[in-house]
Amino acid sequence: MQNSDSLFGEQESHFYTCHVCGDNWLSVKQTEDDGSCQITFVHQMGMEPELKRIAHMQTSVVLNENTVDYWEYFVGEEQVDEDEWFDALKKRRTILKAVCSN
Repeated sequence: MQNSDSLFGEQESHFYTCHVCGDNWLSVKQTEDDGSCQITFVHQMGMEPELKRIAHMQTSVVLNENTVDYWEYFVGEEQVDEDEWFDALKKRRTILKAVCSN
């Protein structure tokens, strides 16, 4: 975990690994002085395309469906809808799981 103060608020990052499929992702939470925050989740480690989703929130306390104002989803550099993003994530994890089990 890394915390740093910046001119634009506070930033915190965490790295996660799924022990079932081997997926890795990074979350970066940027909290603004007004209490709002943005959390970016990036799935990239060694696979293309990079998958990214961003939660836009008015609070930095808890991430859940009641605190997220809206999500943005990206496959590579292209913004996509939620269903397309989750389909790409499912395909990614299926491939990773097959690699881990062989």
